[in-house]
Amino acid sequence: MLKFLHSSWAFLVLLMFILTLSTYFSAYAKNKLFDFRTDFRIASFTFIVLSIQIILGLLTWFSSPFFAGLKQGHMPEYMHNAHDRLLVVEHPLMMIFAWVLTLIGFLRLKKIAASRKKYASIILWYGLAFLLILSRIPWSNWL
Repeated sequence: MLKFLHSSWAFLVLLMFILTLSTYFSAYAKNKLFDFRTDFRIASFTFIVLSIQIILGLLTWFSSPFFAGLKQGHMPEYMHNAHDRLLVVEHPLMMIFAWVLTLIGFLRLKKIAASRKKYASIILWYGLAFLLILSRIPWSNWL
């Protein structure tokens, strides 16, 4: 059930990143003023959705057979198999790193005064996080 919830919630995460980045790209191109009622809420909702996904992912990872195998010393076996390495090491670490990049972008959003710089900051930090997420999704398991 937890694995299904984690996999399903990922669609919402990807949708929110696409919505946020496209909204901010458009606003940046049109040189719009930053609106806290809509623009800030979009960025914060994306951050919240990603944070929930990270929590679901960590719960899934700690309850997986891979984690039990790590406790039994099977790490060398996992590292020699590309698919297992993706699930055990690369996916969790890169998703946490993507969350950190999103957190940096969200925190910078609160500190920057100029509208154009706010849009550029979110595009940069959320964009990097989105690329990391796309690069480490286990597509063969997911689709």
